[in-house]
Amino acid sequence: MKPIHDSLNFFVFTKSAVTSAVKFIFNNVSLYRGYLIRAILIGLVISVVVTTLAWIGYFKAYQNPLTNLLHFITQKKAPRVVLLFITEEEYKQGFHGISPLSRGRLAELVNLMVKLKAKVIALDIDLSDLTSQDHKLSDAFGHASAAGIPIVLIGNIKPFEDKPHAKDDSFLDLRPYTDERLHTTKDGFILFENMNPGPQWVGKVIYGGNLFKLDRDWVLRMAEGFYMIKNNDLREKLPHLPVPSFPVAVAAAYQGMSQEALTEALLNIQDNKIILSNPRKNHRDDIYIHMVRGDRFIPNFIGNYEHFDREVNLNHLLEEYRSDKVERETIFKDKIVIIGGTFDKKDFHMTPVGWMSGMEILANITQSIINGSLITPASFWKAFVIQVILGSAVALIFILFSRLWATIICLLALVPGVAIASLWSFSSSHYWFDFVPTIFGVMLYGQISKAEEVFKKMKYKLKTRLGKRKS
Repeated sequence: MKPIHDSLNFFVFTKSAVTSAVKFIFNNVSLYRGYLIRAILIGLVISVVVTTLAWIGYFKAYQNPLTNLLHFITQKKAPRVVLLFITEEEYKQGFHGISPLSRGRLAELVNLMVKLKAKVIALDIDLSDLTSQDHKLSDAFGHASAAGIPIVLIGNIKPFEDKPHAKDDSFLDLRPYTDERLHTTKDGFILFENMNPGPQWVGKVIYGGNLFKLDRDWVLRMAEGFYMIKNNDLREKLPHLPVPSFPVAVAAAYQGMSQEALTEALLNIQDNKIILSNPRKNHRDDIYIHMVRGDRFIPNFIGNYEHFDREVNLNHLLEEYRSDKVERETIFKDKIVIIGGTFDKKDFHMTPVGWMSGMEILANITQSIINGSLITPASFWKAFVIQVILGSAVALIFILFSRLWATIICLLALVPGVAIASLWSFSSSHYWFDFVPTIFGVMLYGQISKAEEVFKKMKYKLKTRLGKRKS
């Protein structure tokens, strides 16, 4: 009987506490009904202000370190992408330090990846220049195609030439690019005159561009999903056509899509999502790329080469291939293999998780797309609704408590609660609600309450002085 008695006591105590809390809230709300309405209206205005400021990037200086932290929270091993490095030593010895790179040696690498049953072979190398050995690489591409392995190349971008450039300032060295050097469409998409991997490869490979824009603090946080090029086909009514970025092209190749099917997908973006469908599977295996601002998305960086399976000793690999000693079961089987160089010291950039080569950046972006782990921030209207709810909660707290205690409760309970919910949402589904505006909203509400108190004191003193003068 004792346990029942204890549970009854607990029930009575809980009921009494809840009843007292409800009476306290009701009495305060009834007493200050007009003040409550005014406070909620102020909270609504503050919600509009902070949401708009966040949308235009006013809080960037505070948001960037926070979003950088998110990438470290979810760091893990990349399961589907393998890196095949052309190191500086390999460039000097295997390729004899000559550019363009030997097509014969690259053909050997491609044939080796075919033998090792890679799923996609992606070359982060500009192959647009014509050479006397192109036929060797073309044969290797044909060999890969016959084995059902798609080849992805870098698309050589041709900018419009109506803007003057310095003689020693090559546009192709721009990664990232600057807005002043770009043309855009009426919808704000980046516009180039043309993009292709080289006339000798058109129709044989899938291709995409690799120019990405850094933030003002020179950190790469967002990536382009596609670019627009001038449509030179007079039979088409569209003035411009979309072309993919390199990671999107790799993801499309992984899905078994052709360049034409990928272009069609880019022409039919719905709800700000690029949908990459596997023509041989059902739609449950579709890949969705959530665009944040027009043509850009936010990759979830997992880290540098240490987070990927990789190979750096190409010479040893090729020797085994020539002697037919290479093992069938390797890290390359059924994986996306990105082949690229680290010998170009200009092709290194800062990311949220540190300094990386362009090849590593492309691998991180590709991995994010394939895994469906792109960061999806709340839309403007969703963020606004959440801020209104939080603003109303802040208004109620400031009604029930003094300004000091209300500020303490908001900063020690409300804001941490929102932060924990945001981090949980991100870690579980990569959906991110930015709580920095909430912090600024609480601070702004506190300042407004303080100003009201000062105004009331001044008003009281003024009335007191006027009353004394009349008497």
